[in-house]
Amino acid sequence: MQKEMISMRQAFCMIVLFIGGSSIVMGGSSEAGQDSWISLLLAFLGVIPIILFYARIMRLYPDKDIFEMFDVLFGKVVGSVFTVLMSWYALHLCALVVVNFSQFIEIMPMPETPQLPLMIIMLGVTAFLAASGVETMGKWSIIALPILCTVVVLTVVMSIKQMDFSNIQPVLGTELSKIASGSLKIFSFPLAETVVFLGLAGSIKRQTNPYKLYVSATAFAVLILLVVMVRNIELLGPALIKIEYFPSYIAARIINIGDFLTRIEGTISMNFIIAGITKISVCLLVAAKGFAHLFGISNYRKILIPVSLLALAISEILYKTAMEMFRFIDAYQYYALLFEILIPLIVWLFAEIKIRRQKRLAAGL
Repeated sequence: MQKEMISMRQAFCMIVLFIGGSSIVMGGSSEAGQDSWISLLLAFLGVIPIILFYARIMRLYPDKDIFEMFDVLFGKVVGSVFTVLMSWYALHLCALVVVNFSQFIEIMPMPETPQLPLMIIMLGVTAFLAASGVETMGKWSIIALPILCTVVVLTVVMSIKQMDFSNIQPVLGTELSKIASGSLKIFSFPLAETVVFLGLAGSIKRQTNPYKLYVSATAFAVLILLVVMVRNIELLGPALIKIEYFPSYIAARIINIGDFLTRIEGTISMNFIIAGITKISVCLLVAAKGFAHLFGISNYRKILIPVSLLALAISEILYKTAMEMFRFIDAYQYYALLFEILIPLIVWLFAEIKIRRQKRLAAGL
């Protein structure tokens, strides 16, 4: 079977949408209040060295995904342990985003709607997209990203007259500990979650510069989140930002132009669906590839349905209320570091050692 490949442009759009995911609606850090944007910028600075060694891993083994690298570096037995861990992370992240989606729909646009049918529909759509292959997902992302950016820009332009620019003051008026805490949360969710793309590394065209790809895509996604965050602060104020679960939706709800253009919060729902579909599809695809590699299945599509059903089962038992969902983020920021930093760091170190040893042996011969 011919290997599926995507261009740098397609991978760029996929990463931006992936980072956007549920973060566009959830609005990023809230505990830092009017200084949430500072937490975002600190998180971006902190994630740069992390994504650079993600890129270095891709450069060292340009034709392999992370699961194939595990076998090359650690052997079949130890490599299988790492494969299980990274496959679980992709599957768990998929389930988390599915619950984010169902909770958002239940609380905001369609109150009291049962969550299970929403999760089944979302997983059905994303499983179909994942089964279509990474090339189709790349084409979808090229279409979806301009739509998302257009909606963000339009909501900002239409809300300028209603913004209170004093809401963002005083700068650094929040405790430094809260700014730092908010920064760690944004670092782990969503910026460093791009470690999942190492599962697609073998599908990105060889001539792609992984450093340029990771840094430019992350920077562009942070710019979008920064615009969204500042818009929300200026429309709602720091007090409301701290108590609202989905500030972007609430901010869009109060935007109106005269008497003829109101209730534009549906556009925020559209953004969430567009970015959410991309993030869930990527996680499903990577999880399926990981489990297929683990069990020696040549085509990951054969197990996409079982993996989707497993994600559905996990989604159903994760948590029942939005309060539980947001409380889990406090634990997630530490739990995710195992997959976002520790495992990639081990892979990077072993890869550097192995490559240099091979070069020395080749020079000796």
